[in-house]
Amino acid sequence: MRSSTERINIAASAQKLDVDNRIPLRYYYRIADNILKQADIFRAEKNIIDLYIMLLRFSSLVSETIPCHRDYGTSLKYQKVYLKKRLVNALTELEDLKPQVQQKINELNRIYTYQSTSLEQSAVKNQHLTYYGVTKAVRPAARELGYYGLRTPQLSYSNPMEEQFRRMSLNLLRPKEETLSKHSILGPNGLYGQWQPPRSDKGVKYPSNVDLTPVEFPSLQWPIENELPGKNDHSNSEPEASSMESILSVDNYVNSEKSHADEPCPMISFEESETAPVHNNVTRQLSPPPVLAEVQDLVHATQASKTDCTVENPSVDGLVHSESPLELHIATTMMESFMKLAKSNTDRNLETCGVLAGSLKNRKFYVTALIIPKQESTSNSCQTTNEEEIFEVQDKKSLFPLGWIHTHPTQSCFMSSIDLHTHYSYQIMLPEAVAIVMAPTDSSRKHGIFRLTTPGGMSVIRQCQQRGFHPHNPPSDGGSVYNTCTDVYMNPSVKFDVIELR
Repeated sequence: MRSSTERINIAASAQKLDVDNRIPLRYYYRIADNILKQADIFRAEKNIIDLYIMLLRFSSLVSETIPCHRDYGTSLKYQKVYLKKRLVNALTELEDLKPQVQQKINELNRIYTYQSTSLEQSAVKNQHLTYYGVTKAVRPAARELGYYGLRTPQLSYSNPMEEQFRRMSLNLLRPKEETLSKHSILGPNGLYGQWQPPRSDKGVKYPSNVDLTPVEFPSLQWPIENELPGKNDHSNSEPEASSMESILSVDNYVNSEKSHADEPCPMISFEESETAPVHNNVTRQLSPPPVLAEVQDLVHATQASKTDCTVENPSVDGLVHSESPLELHIATTMMESFMKLAKSNTDRNLETCGVLAGSLKNRKFYVTALIIPKQESTSNSCQTTNEEEIFEVQDKKSLFPLGWIHTHPTQSCFMSSIDLHTHYSYQIMLPEAVAIVMAPTDSSRKHGIFRLTTPGGMSVIRQCQQRGFHPHNPPSDGGSVYNTCTDVYMNPSVKFDVIELR
């Protein structure tokens, strides 16, 4: 199930998760359950690499993170016994999978290295200037020569066929200048001749004996019994027309062309026909493919994807990282449906929130449930209540927590400090979780799909002890605390259920 378009780094995908005592211990137990649920899906799909990563995450979470929580000592005994039993099973499976995973990773990384080398070579070839089959290399910069220590040949030929044509062309004599001038569109004097303006005193004469009689095809045309009288006399009278009528001046010819250009073409019609054709066979249209949710921010999002979705070095904060979060697909009508459910609160300038949940298939998450929980709302905040009821729905339907959605009735589309702290708990549960902000009064952007940057934004919120609305310092790497997601797709094929708990 893994592609060869990225280098696989197991160490970056299964980092230790440092405990945050502000998050209840039951959340960490749910994280462990979600990881094992993902492992079961990858095992069924025979995706051994992601299965191996999930088992590593589970082992680290149970042996290194959960025991460090301040409430672990007072937790129920059966929970500890259950986790230790699952830990032993995970470690055993890891040992069995290790040789196969290592072989598969080496194979994919080897393909990735080959593809990267090929792309670099093709990029260098594209910098050459082609002229009549001979490629002249662009002169490299001095520092490039110093870096590579190589000299680029001045002339190269892209393939043997061009080389053969070049050799053949060397045997041909170069045409004389006199011959070239005779065939030049600039006249016999070529570029060195004096330019002559067009003359309007000479007309353009067209032949006057054009036969306009239509050509008949007996095999394709029915015979006409009653011919119109005088039809054959038209061609005979044509030559008798004055020859002056067939001579047009340049000005008259241009005016004639303009008049013809203004007339609509009889072969093209944009009007609907009176009788629509009847089709016996009904063609069923296919659904359009999923598209990126944030098209308007594609340039910014592409630049941010390196910090938002890729982790090259392990984090010193011990946060769970993935090389690249899995794709998240959302139904195209889900946001509109949520705004209808939130309309009564929006009209009263109250925020509304919902929980996103869904399934995992072929390394893609799909939002298949929109849960509207019991909540307390103000004009600039929204807080869910009775979270156990939300967990019960997710467990009953075996759903993953994929994020949340809420409105900004009168504010612009952004993530407030309270929103960042709220989303932190969702992204701890699942790195792919997103926060959707609906801003109906924002003229520039009606919605946004965001995620905390990893590791920068996650580290800032984890270390922040403030409450309420407050500013955050930028991460140590100089990036943003949160970014627009670049791996979320609006998919018309995704179906979802609305679960109303209010």
